[in-house]
Amino acid sequence: MKIAVLLGSPRKQDSYTVCKQIENQIKEMDNDIEFDYIYLSKYNIQDCKGCCLCFQKSENCCPCRDDDLTEIKARLFSADGLIVASPVYAYQVTGQLKRFIDRMSYLFHRQEMVGKPAIIVITTDGGGSKQVYKYLKMTLSGWSMDIVGNIQITAPLYFENRTPKSVFGYDPYYFQQCSQKIKTVSLNLFKRLKATDKRVPTFYDIFMFNCLRSKTYTSKIDRDYWIKKGWIESDYFYAIKLNPLKKAFGQIIKNMVHLAGKRYLKLD
Repeated sequence: MKIAVLLGSPRKQDSYTVCKQIENQIKEMDNDIEFDYIYLSKYNIQDCKGCCLCFQKSENCCPCRDDDLTEIKARLFSADGLIVASPVYAYQVTGQLKRFIDRMSYLFHRQEMVGKPAIIVITTDGGGSKQVYKYLKMTLSGWSMDIVGNIQITAPLYFENRTPKSVFGYDPYYFQQCSQKIKTVSLNLFKRLKATDKRVPTFYDIFMFNCLRSKTYTSKIDRDYWIKKGWIESDYFYAIKLNPLKKAFGQIIKNMVHLAGKRYLKLD
């Protein structure tokens, strides 16, 4: 069993250290679980050209195929779980991580990591963690992953004797709070890795699933992919029993998407 750790930071400092602490927690439960650290800053990842060929034809038609993205994808897709980590840079993820997400945009159309458990790790010197978390939550949900938790840490409060200095200082109480959160989230990831049942989707998951269904009206390759996967008329990415309220909610969103899709096809 393997967990891929996607590191957006150009440095091995705060975000990396938190990921290592998660690794230590999980290895205490099962030392055979492998951690594969992917340092995005060490790879050649070209900027997205905005050509939309991955949407319209196939990701294999991308004009940037001669970079390192194929290797990273192989490591990512072969993992059983994922940790995505980034410090806050200008109230967003780092440029390295954003470039990677841009190049993986087709995963919002044709999901390849359905149901795999994931953790989001964010470190900051001050603010911005909520904005970054919101973006990464939307991204991983769009990739159809099972987000089991998140860790948002104000690094100067958490790391003792940290340099550079900040307006904040080390806080033992804050450290204990975050340490407990790391233990809890690590346990949640471990449990989902070992679970044999599928997680029941939330209302947010159901909303995202039906919104993503809209791509099947604008792209033949997306529609063919969804038909092949058996998603085109389903309630969710995998067979799961939904309570009546969630089922009705999903059906309403599905009908709205279908009406909008039919209107688009007529206009086109």
